[in-house]
Amino acid sequence: MKKRIDDLLHLLDRYELVKAVSGAALGLQIENVVTDSRYVVQGSLFVCKGNGFKPEYLGEAIKKGAVSYISEEIYSNEIPCISVTDVRKALSIASRWYYDFSGDDMSLVGITGTKGKTSTSYILKTILDDEKSNNTALFSTVGVEICNEFHVTHLTTPESIDVQRYYKEAKDAGCHNVVMEVSSQAMKYDRLYGQDFSIGIFLNIDRDHIGENEHANMEEYLNCKIAFLKKCNTVIINKQTKHLKKILSAVKGRNIILIGRNDKEADVNISNVKRDESGSTFTLTYDGMSLELTTNMIGDFNIDNISAAVVAALKMNVSTDTIKKAVTDIHVPGRMMFYKHKGIDIVVDYAHNKLSVQNLYKTVVDEFKPKKIISVFGCSGERSKVRRKDLGTLADEYSDVIYLTADDPGNENVMDICDEIKTYIERPCYEIEDREEAVIRALNSANSGEAVIIYGKGMDDSQRVNGVFIPYKSDASVVEEWMKENI
Repeated sequence: MKKRIDDLLHLLDRYELVKAVSGAALGLQIENVVTDSRYVVQGSLFVCKGNGFKPEYLGEAIKKGAVSYISEEIYSNEIPCISVTDVRKALSIASRWYYDFSGDDMSLVGITGTKGKTSTSYILKTILDDEKSNNTALFSTVGVEICNEFHVTHLTTPESIDVQRYYKEAKDAGCHNVVMEVSSQAMKYDRLYGQDFSIGIFLNIDRDHIGENEHANMEEYLNCKIAFLKKCNTVIINKQTKHLKKILSAVKGRNIILIGRNDKEADVNISNVKRDESGSTFTLTYDGMSLELTTNMIGDFNIDNISAAVVAALKMNVSTDTIKKAVTDIHVPGRMMFYKHKGIDIVVDYAHNKLSVQNLYKTVVDEFKPKKIISVFGCSGERSKVRRKDLGTLADEYSDVIYLTADDPGNENVMDICDEIKTYIERPCYEIEDREEAVIRALNSANSGEAVIIYGKGMDDSQRVNGVFIPYKSDASVVEEWMKENI
């Protein structure tokens, strides 16, 4: 679809992003907005974005038919340049413009937190879809779901140009709602710049994602989370989260809803929690109503996730009958997937940071009371080194036997990562580079009454290695195949 670049220039100027414009840019018709020179076609507006950007990429784009480009500095005079103060913000605005501001025509719910984003997203989508089938698009770590279409992504929150393209696709497909995970990295790199949300959910925060390639410190990490909440009309916050006072001070003026446990001063109160092998029941009190909820999910953190999703659904005028029915049977790919085989409890989960792994272990101990715990995990390369200490320390505290293996090593050596984690472990510990082999070895070593916990990958079917994603069966698939072969 052709768009007049003059309209974009006015918009960028309104956001005070324009430094200079080549006069020849006026009047151009733009066929698409592109950040990767491989996908440039005749009439493209090319955006020079990224730490890895090289001027030769612009040269390739020009050869393929780019008619103008956006950048923070002028690289070429062959085609008109729109020089901007911040290219990432400009990309987000250009993407919103090109895809007709589609996100503004739907109810956007963003979910942020150190853990629980994916589960809460799926819970809320399940509730909303039960009210009106397949009416809700989902942007999650697992991927992007729009009606019956699924897009694989490798970012919790896609790049701004992809976010806006998916919004357009969702709107055109008839979706009225979008539920999406919002990562701190998305805010740090302005992937949602200029986009407002109807509802923002803040689940929790703990020390994570601090490192050379993520956040400089905890303050930056928290501020990125807060920056998202400032984009939301209604903010739902778990009252037990750390740094609550700072968060509340920063979002004054929004419609704030606080969720507490056995806390009558909270706007939403969770009480009467009961659990058994089939799931959990609890009471949720909010706005003069009291909901008795039953769910197949277990663990206190899942009750928190369900509660946040339920409150968001109520704000979106979903009926209480729909909510009660929807939460009874929730399935989140790669999260708390339970298997029972010859008396062995097997758990597959995506948990990969201190808070999520700690909750995973506590849930297994409380619910299954295993005689022995066998753990299988690794740690991502080029991520916070603190995570390796945290995961090693937790595994040593809760496990009897540990298998260390690959988990998106990136440009690092798998065994070097495992060696580092092992320095925090005193329990019997085996290092096996091949993840499928490690999972099978752990399963083969287990006996009735014991538990095998496999975490970090969940349903992920690839490993990030040296800049590319290579196929992997997924932990869930490896477990299911092993069960079939060991009847």
